[in-house]
Amino acid sequence: MQYKSISADGHVNEPPELWTKNLPAKFRDRGPRIIETVKTKGHAWIMEGQSRPSPMGFSSMYTRGSKRFDRASLIDSFKQIKDRGVRYEDVFPGSYDAKERIKELIEDETDAEVIFNGVQTVWNGIKLCPDKELSLACYKVYNDWMVEFQETDPTRFICNATLPTTGLKDCMDELRRCVDMGLRTVQLEAYPSGDFANPSPEDDKFWAMCQEMDIPVNLHVQFFFPAGDLLSKPTAEAVAEMKQKMKTTRGLDVSAGHFNTVVQRLTSTGVFERFPNLKFIGSEVHAGWVPYFMEKWDESVRRNRSEWTQPLLPSEYVNRNVWFVYTVDEMGAENRYNIGVDRMMWGPDFPHSSSCWPMDYQVGREVLERSGATESEIERIMWKTCADIFKLPYDEPSRLSKAA
Repeated sequence: MQYKSISADGHVNEPPELWTKNLPAKFRDRGPRIIETVKTKGHAWIMEGQSRPSPMGFSSMYTRGSKRFDRASLIDSFKQIKDRGVRYEDVFPGSYDAKERIKELIEDETDAEVIFNGVQTVWNGIKLCPDKELSLACYKVYNDWMVEFQETDPTRFICNATLPTTGLKDCMDELRRCVDMGLRTVQLEAYPSGDFANPSPEDDKFWAMCQEMDIPVNLHVQFFFPAGDLLSKPTAEAVAEMKQKMKTTRGLDVSAGHFNTVVQRLTSTGVFERFPNLKFIGSEVHAGWVPYFMEKWDESVRRNRSEWTQPLLPSEYVNRNVWFVYTVDEMGAENRYNIGVDRMMWGPDFPHSSSCWPMDYQVGREVLERSGATESEIERIMWKTCADIFKLPYDEPSRLSKAA
């Protein structure tokens, strides 16, 4: 089999009745549900322990891109995106219906897709739910649905299990359960221990399990998104409000969960040294920043060797253990040799607002062609590395190069 494109980053919008129908009876009245208020102006998620609802908006695509890629039309499509005021009947049905998703992928010229959760919306409440038993039950309901979604067409869907933030044992137990049900990859919403900011020695049990099972681990952008309603207007009052929320809830350092920070902490604490075959993927983290970041990190280590305890340079671990998924990244395409052609994967982020559906493939290919990428480099970035990591079988392409 030959592929044209495989998206390393796609999302769902969780069905509005997913938890009200499938949670154990004792949790159904307390779990996630859809509401609509004057302030949300449309559908929003709420659950027990969540002070403000999370409205549908940026994570829900409801407009079509133009049939030709150009900056003006892309900017115009973004002007139509709203941070609230969206209802489920407005969004593409493929974001929650697997059969409809197949139709939308075909129209987008995408052969297969790695699927992540809806990111914000409902997950704001689940991740910070004070009742760990309720939170864990919510993760399990979602992962059961991911199994059903993938089973609709396992050759086209590679669905992530979203692992719980309720502690190491829960995280490892759910990993095993999901793999036993047929899921082939996982996404983390915190370190395996449940800490949003720092890795711990006990996490090694989880990393060892992932390496042994050859399960890729994904981090989508960062570990943590603020709970409750998004602060759409960055006013002084809003900043002060968020600082106060951090003090009165869990005192979270949101920047500690950013992908580059997580990679630094995993590398410096020896995770990639102890688990050389661990696959760690940053989804929607883009790649243009990587060469400069690695240059300065290596330089810092060379200058301060007394503070670096690992036998390899940071770049050597990253080049072996880490991959980067981008949406549209002109700088990354231009610097593909400095990043590593085989370290980059294309993922248009459908159906989120940064997607150019139904021309995602056209945009992705045009960006690479404009950078001078060869046909085999385009194949490598737009599908082959993704197929290798997630074990999708294929026939070798007729055109080969060193990059392939």
